[in-house]
Amino acid sequence: MPYTEQQIRGLAINFLRFHYKLRPRHPAAAGTRIVDKPHYYQGVLIDARLAYRRPDGSYFTATVEATSLDRQDEILYQTNYWRIGAHTLVWTIVLATVISWAGTQVQAINLFRRFGTPNAYLVLVLLLVVLYMMVGATLRGLKRYRYIYAVDQFKHFYADAQWVAYDVEIFAADTRHTRRHYRELERQCVKYGFGLLAVEQDKVVRKVMSPSQVDQFGGHRIRLPRWLARAEVAAPQVAVLPLEAIDPLTVEEPVRAVVSASPGRPPALRQLGKRGVLLRARIRRFYRGLFPSGLRRRPGYYKLGGWVFILGIPAVLLLGWGVYRQAAYSPVALEGRKGAEPDLTILEPTGEPAPPLAVEEGEYQRPVVDSLPEKALPVSPPEEQLIAPAPIENLDSLRRYRLDADGAERLDYDCLPLYTLGEPVYILLFGRYASFATARQWALELNRLYQSPVTVAAGSCVESPTSTDYLLYIDGPTREEGDANLLARTFLRRSGLEVEIVEIR
Repeated sequence: MPYTEQQIRGLAINFLRFHYKLRPRHPAAAGTRIVDKPHYYQGVLIDARLAYRRPDGSYFTATVEATSLDRQDEILYQTNYWRIGAHTLVWTIVLATVISWAGTQVQAINLFRRFGTPNAYLVLVLLLVVLYMMVGATLRGLKRYRYIYAVDQFKHFYADAQWVAYDVEIFAADTRHTRRHYRELERQCVKYGFGLLAVEQDKVVRKVMSPSQVDQFGGHRIRLPRWLARAEVAAPQVAVLPLEAIDPLTVEEPVRAVVSASPGRPPALRQLGKRGVLLRARIRRFYRGLFPSGLRRRPGYYKLGGWVFILGIPAVLLLGWGVYRQAAYSPVALEGRKGAEPDLTILEPTGEPAPPLAVEEGEYQRPVVDSLPEKALPVSPPEEQLIAPAPIENLDSLRRYRLDADGAERLDYDCLPLYTLGEPVYILLFGRYASFATARQWALELNRLYQSPVTVAAGSCVESPTSTDYLLYIDGPTREEGDANLLARTFLRRSGLEVEIVEIR
C-alpha cells in the first residue's frame, strides 16, 4: 500500500530524530525542534525541517523533501526544454555570426554573391533553422539539462543536511525507464551532497545515501528573490541587539532595542522618495510579467544564467552587421577596400577607342608589324579528283583509322568511346560522312596536301552510341580547350581551311 506524503514526512522526521540523537548539543539548548508540515523557508517550500543547537552556539538545520507515489514527478527528472531552447538560440546566433563574418572575407561562402539578394535572406533563414536543430539535438543529450524538482529546490537555500525521502513503490517497476530515472536521482544527490531515504513496507525507513559533510557549493547557494518566492508581510525593520544567534525555528519575538526618533525628511525629498519607490515597483512588476506563472512552482527551471545575455546580445548585433556587410558586397574594387574584380569604368570603350597620340619631337615611332600579313594566305583546298586509297580488309568492322604526319596508317578494330571518359575532351572536326570510304579519301588528301595528322572514327566511338556517321578530325582529341584553339589556328594558317571545335562529354 503506497504511503501518503504526510506519512512519509512523519517517518522521515522520526528517522532523523534518532539519526541525530547522539550529536553533541549546547548545554542551554532546548532540545531538538521540528516542523513536520509544509512551510516556506527562505522563500522555498519545505516539507519538513529539524534543527538543534551545537556546542559552539550555532544551529544545525536538516530539511526533508518527502515524495509519495502520487507526487512522483518531484523526483523523476524531466528535460529542461526551456533552458535548452534559450541556450540553443544563443549558440545558433553565435555560429551564424561566425559564418556571416567569414562570408565577408571568403567570397566563396558569401550568401548574397552565390544566391542573389532576394534568395539570400531565405537561405539565411534556412541556415538558422538547420543550425538551431543541430545545436538543439546536441544539447538535448547533455545531463546538465535534466531537471529534478526535489533536488533543484535544495540549491536555493542553505542547510547543513538535506534529505530526499521517497516511497519505494515509485521505482518498484524494473524497467529501463525506471532505472534511468533512479540513476539520475542518485547522480545528482551525489553531485550536490544530498541524502536519500527510502520508505519501504511496514514503515521501515532505509538510509540509501548520507548527505555530504562538506558543503558542495562552497558556501554560496542560489537564493530565490523574495518577490519571486512568496508574498509575505514584512515586519517593520527594527534594530536587533546582536546578543546571540537566533534559532531559525523559533517563533518567539527577538529582543528589540529602543531606537531614538530621528527628524523627518523635508516634503520635497519625501515626494522624490515616494516616486522612486513607485518606479521600482513598476519595473519589478514588468520584469516579473516576463516570466511564466509556474516559476514559483518549479524553482530554478527558468534560470538561464547571465552569460546568455552577455553573449547573446552582442552576437545579435554582430550577426546583423555581418549580414549587412555580405549584402553590401560588390565585385567592383572600391578605394581602400579589397574587391573581387578591378574597376574598368575608367577604360576606353571598345566601340569608340581613343585616338592615337601624336608623335612628339625627338620621339621615334616604331612601325607596327602584325604577325600575319594583311593579304590572305594562299589556300590549297583538296581537289575533287581524290587519290585512290589502298584496299583495307574487314572494312565494316574498322572503328578508327589514323594517319600520322608522314602518312603512316594505323588501324583500330576496337575503341574506347570518348564520351565515357568522365571529363570533357575536344576534337577539331573537319567533316561528317555517311561511309568510311568517303571519309578515308578526304583524310588521305588532307594528309598529302598539308602533312597534317588526321583521324577517321565511327560516331559511336566519339559522341554517342546511336551515331551512324563517320567523323574526320585533325590530329587527336585533347583535354584542354586552349590547346584545341591553338591547333585550330595553326591549321587555319597552314591550309586556310576552318575546322569546328567540338566538346565531347
